[in-house]
Amino acid sequence: MANDLLLEIGTEELPASFVAKALEAMPELCTKLFEGARIEHGTMKAIGTPRRLTLIVEGVADAQRDISEEVLGPPKSVAFDAEGKPTKAGEGFAKKLGKGAADLRLVSTPKGEYAAVRRDEKGVRSAEVLPELLARLCATIPFQKSMRWGVGDYSFGRPVHWIVALHGESIIPVEFAGVKSGRTSRGHRFLSPANADIASVSQYTDTLRKVHVLADPAERRASMYKRLLEAAQMANAELIEDDFLMDECLSLVEEPHVVLGGFEESYLTLPEEVIVASMRGHQRYFALREPKTKRLLPLYLNVVNTANDPQTIRIGNDRVLRARLADARFFVEEDRKVSLSTRAEKLAGVVFQAKLGTVAEKASRIRTVAEALAKRANARADLALIGDAAALAKADLVSLIVGEFPELQGLMGRYYAIAEGRDARVADAIRDHYLPKGAYDVVPSDALAAFIGTADRADTLIGCFGVGLVPSGSADPFALRRAALAIVRIALEGPCDIHVLATIDDAYNAYAAMDKKLAPLSDIRPKLDEFFRARLKAFYADKYAGDGVDACLAAWDGGSLRDLDARMKALAAFRTRPEFEALAIAFKRSYNIAKDAPAGDVDPKLLQDEAEKILAETFRRNRPAIEAHTKKGEYEAALSIVAKELRGPIDRFFETVFVMVDDTNVRDNRLRLLASIANTITQIAHFHVLTTQQTP
Repeated sequence: MANDLLLEIGTEELPASFVAKALEAMPELCTKLFEGARIEHGTMKAIGTPRRLTLIVEGVADAQRDISEEVLGPPKSVAFDAEGKPTKAGEGFAKKLGKGAADLRLVSTPKGEYAAVRRDEKGVRSAEVLPELLARLCATIPFQKSMRWGVGDYSFGRPVHWIVALHGESIIPVEFAGVKSGRTSRGHRFLSPANADIASVSQYTDTLRKVHVLADPAERRASMYKRLLEAAQMANAELIEDDFLMDECLSLVEEPHVVLGGFEESYLTLPEEVIVASMRGHQRYFALREPKTKRLLPLYLNVVNTANDPQTIRIGNDRVLRARLADARFFVEEDRKVSLSTRAEKLAGVVFQAKLGTVAEKASRIRTVAEALAKRANARADLALIGDAAALAKADLVSLIVGEFPELQGLMGRYYAIAEGRDARVADAIRDHYLPKGAYDVVPSDALAAFIGTADRADTLIGCFGVGLVPSGSADPFALRRAALAIVRIALEGPCDIHVLATIDDAYNAYAAMDKKLAPLSDIRPKLDEFFRARLKAFYADKYAGDGVDACLAAWDGGSLRDLDARMKALAAFRTRPEFEALAIAFKRSYNIAKDAPAGDVDPKLLQDEAEKILAETFRRNRPAIEAHTKKGEYEAALSIVAKELRGPIDRFFETVFVMVDDTNVRDNRLRLLASIANTITQIAHFHVLTTQQTP
């Protein structure tokens, strides 16, 4: 029989980030422990609050799984001596499994004869092994920083005060950090501080709910969101939703309550982003808008753990926020006393990277690369503005307000640029060249911002690759993967195309003009080309079949990203046609047979079979149009001609013509015909890497 299992570790208040990471890790840690102990179980779910980390495991077996298996040991030559007697290695292997030397026997494997021992072990009751397993689980939960307290040799995110461990209705005797388990949990620290006994695992969340603890984060989040909306409605306001704040506040409370507060309207003269950042970053307050005008209101909502005295809470919150906003206003007023151009000069004292120079040098390189991008796109109207946009793009990094709120970089630069009367497109480029910041951000809508943003990222990529700062595994301190993906998205979703290898060359030359010591371009170029291709495979993974992505990347020259996208769309459309399977197989056969074909053109005089004559003539007649469409990037049109004109002739060719005949001249001529077809098609996509239902 199986019963559900509950483990609750009660602590002093854990930081919000500690709770989320611990709950994420607990199911995996427990799964490994149970697997090692041969305890079968069902679904695991970790829930919790700032004061408790809880794991619920469904259907935990009452006993371990029995073992009946043959365990292989060392090879015969190691386990037995020349006389066939067990060696010390053989005896040690048997002893490790609780057996004697007499239990050793030889079994044959594909690698030869090996010593083996038969192991039959009856599983013990789970109640005998669960206490130790759960204690080990408690000890292995990871925290960014752990605390030690008392005199024992243990640590945890915060001191542990109680443990509840149940298997069904039975207590599991667990001891960790000097605390022994029972069935007694604790309610909300302020609203219901008394103990709460958990009768069974199934009653856990209901019991805690009665003592003002919403243990399940999903339930707590829904309650918090509902109360925020209700509070906003009562204030005749609209909630500015914020996923970051929702996550943060979720791990700060056990039962969410909402307190409305406000600040003086005079602070509304500050940029909206500054006010929201002051509330969000320091205080974790939600901002509110006027529903019709969408104007920011001098109000906020604070999620708290108890609202027994909301008036006192509000007064304290208002006082703190007022001080924060006063600081922000001071920063903005001081920043306005210095022009962006003057601030840009100070970038000469800010290091971008020790081997790559200052941010001022980076800004100069951004201008060079952005101008090259604009010229390649024939965007002459943008060239006149690139100088100002590049020079001022990073100027707000040395402003007081961005020093306090780094997330406002670009936003404040735009605000200051507009205040100085700068060109509106330049101001927008200062803000938007950082886009997209994340996977769900939009890309710049204006070409000027797109050129600056692409140049900025290309400079970082070339510089880091040039000095050996290449991402490895999950480590990517300079966010190079995100930079490459942003360039891809700007090209495919934004206002301008980007040629990858040409941009790499432009960025490298900008470094070379400053005499920066980078690795040779011949070393960097192929590495970055491969790096971009990996990002492109990830980008297209959810849109197209993997072999189709590989086929198009193989044909792509590393140039226009929009050209690659056109190939992807054309191939995806082609795969929906009824002719695709047969043609793909034929092209694959053509490529495989003729990949080592001798150089030269097809000689019509050597064409003997009627099917090869028809194929050669059909291809000769349609080849110019296919190549013309391919050269223009009109891949769907090129493949439409292929499907319409070549399907029948190439099928008949492979049905009736034997390519590898004894006559060398005829054989080579047929190989040249197939090679010319394959080479023409591979200019669109490498069909020979596509998966087909049949093997050619």
